[in-house]
Amino acid sequence: MPAIFTARDLPALRKAAYPYLKKKRVKHVQGCEKEAYAIALKYGADPIQASVAAILHDITKALDLSNQLILCSRYGIICDDIEKNSASLLHSKTGACRARELFDIDQTVFDAIWWHTTGRPDMSLMEKVIYLADYIEPTRDFEGIEKLRTAVYQDIDSAMALGLKMSMEDVEQRGFPLHRNTADAFEYYKEYLN
Repeated sequence: MPAIFTARDLPALRKAAYPYLKKKRVKHVQGCEKEAYAIALKYGADPIQASVAAILHDITKALDLSNQLILCSRYGIICDDIEKNSASLLHSKTGACRARELFDIDQTVFDAIWWHTTGRPDMSLMEKVIYLADYIEPTRDFEGIEKLRTAVYQDIDSAMALGLKMSMEDVEQRGFPLHRNTADAFEYYKEYLN
């Protein structure tokens, strides 16, 4: 049976999780946790679960591609051709598996970590909370961020559509291949933009 986390467990979880992060990523994770807690409260998700997912969402982000692929093999993660060449995409999947192994997270937290990078159609509330918290946390600064931050606290599904659209534009500008999960997620949520 998975661990049941309470607010009293969060300081110990932070202390255990932060050593897995590069020093500069700690501020991002702290910001993501703060934002996830607030978004969860706004929409009726469990704020402690949101905090747990936020604390752990980047637990394997510091690993390079070869180590990400080793973890994929270890955990039986099936990768598509785009993922096999992207540590950024793989960290969400390896992170979810590693967090389950190390911290005995439940399925809700696991899924929120698993989908926080690409998104997917018809995301659960917790998945949306972590996806958006990761995107708008206070250290993020890019064109359109304030519009997205406002949208998050007005309508979470409209915010998903906007965030996915912005993510797709960013991937295109950088010349990276777009993952089909992100495209499919945007198609699902874009009706909320109209």
